[in-house]
Amino acid sequence: MGSPHTIEVFTEGCPSCEGAVAYAHELAASSDGYEVRVCDVTQAEAQARAHGIGITELPAIAIDGEPLLCCGGHPEGSTGA
Repeated sequence: MGSPHTIEVFTEGCPSCEGAVAYAHELAASSDGYEVRVCDVTQAEAQARAHGIGITELPAIAIDGEPLLCCGGHPEGSTGA
């Protein structure tokens, strides 16, 4: 059995982020070995984690610490503009 994978959903705990949380749970359910963590960036620890992996917009999803490009992640060297 492989190592578990983590899907992190970065939100501000607001109702408009619920779609991203639901999508993350759908992703996890479609494959074995995924767990979902919801990270509320109004909390210092989650805010630091988001900043540390390059999250620039909310809501955002990261899989195994890599932000999805559609969710605020930018390829190395890109400004996102």
